[in-house]
Amino acid sequence: MSQLTSHMSDSQSGDHAAAHAHGVDPALLRHENTHLPAGWGKGLMGLLGVAGVACLGLTAAYPFVAGGEGEKAAKAAKHAMASYHVGFITALGIMLGALAFVLIMHLVKAGWSVTIRRQAENLASLMPLGVIFALPIVFFGGKLFKWFDPALAKTDTLLQAKSAFLNPTAFYARLVVYFVVWCYLAFRLRGYSLTQDKTGEKSLSNKASWTSAWGILAFALVTAFAGVDLLKTLDFHWFSTMFGVYFFAGCMLSAIAVLALLMVLIRSSGKLEGLFTQEHSHDLGKLMLAFMVFWAYVAFSQYFLIWYANIPEETAWVLQRGGGSLTNAWTPVFWILCIGHFLAPFPLLIIRKSKQSFTLISLFAVWLLVMQIVDFFWIVRPMVYPDKYIAPNDVVTISETTLGLTWVDFTGALGPVFILLAAAIWKMSRVPLIPLKDPRLPEAATHKNYV
Repeated sequence: MSQLTSHMSDSQSGDHAAAHAHGVDPALLRHENTHLPAGWGKGLMGLLGVAGVACLGLTAAYPFVAGGEGEKAAKAAKHAMASYHVGFITALGIMLGALAFVLIMHLVKAGWSVTIRRQAENLASLMPLGVIFALPIVFFGGKLFKWFDPALAKTDTLLQAKSAFLNPTAFYARLVVYFVVWCYLAFRLRGYSLTQDKTGEKSLSNKASWTSAWGILAFALVTAFAGVDLLKTLDFHWFSTMFGVYFFAGCMLSAIAVLALLMVLIRSSGKLEGLFTQEHSHDLGKLMLAFMVFWAYVAFSQYFLIWYANIPEETAWVLQRGGGSLTNAWTPVFWILCIGHFLAPFPLLIIRKSKQSFTLISLFAVWLLVMQIVDFFWIVRPMVYPDKYIAPNDVVTISETTLGLTWVDFTGALGPVFILLAAAIWKMSRVPLIPLKDPRLPEAATHKNYV
């Protein structure tokens, strides 16, 4: 007990010394304000973890529960795989967006973000969990990606032309490269931050900025390719040069939403008083608004170019998802995205007070995270029950469509997300809630919004 008391006293003394050295009020950096107690959040973490595992178990059992044989059984397996893919992409997108947040904040030396950055580092460092989530894609990807079938390459001219890129071996090799780059950047930057907590070495901030300078380029390249590999190639006949940016916008939006939820959760536990304030909530809200608008801009630009060019290989993808002049079962989902992902939250989130309220920013975060799941659902799930196309005179129309919504769509989409959130809560209590000796901490502690 005496050793524990001595250790806590040493830790508090170190915090006070850091505070004096950096010009931050020592009371703000006291141990009770910057650390969560051991075992904090066990109930919530356990609830999310159990719910996530249960959702994944139900998703895996769906092909057996749905019953049937032959084509019906294969369709059920494909449906379960597609639903899981939505959850996998959502969880991966949260981690990627968090990594991008860390890279960008280091690169531009944004002092205001210091008290938020640790939670982004924690989320990004969960990337090995993304590797585990990717394993079903590796082993059962053939149920979802049609181009995995070698027989199709013999009859599909376009697949023959793309076979050097679209083949399982090249796909697996690219996945390895993606995760190696992501994991390296995430652990490198978090390592700098945690080491600085102990040593206070200012040069570590410069090293993090340098790593972010080249890291942001590597991240942008592999993330754009990953978005194409994991989502766009579900329909390898479709062309879009904007899809990588579209994927990135969704990742950033979902990550900022989760960051807002985690920071409000910490603040509601009585921690980070004076370090995470309404001013920081305001900035998270502005980032949320910015990337929501950016997502809408890219989505509309992609849609407008497809509509204007009117090329069958491009319009078929949009028509299948209810985005054309013809209506089908996916048309309501298309309009849910248009309204719920942009038109409805925009006039509310643009209000200053709505971004400064912890309660309101949490509600916006949950709403936009749900909308992002719907967006990935809209991209992935139409490939399970594809529409039948009639193309008289080279004009593509839709003759039949099926939504096929069932409970596995919810379990598959939520399972990986619940597990990721449980892991994030577990990470929060293992390290200081903020970078204690970051040289920009005074700027974060005194941050004000003047616009």
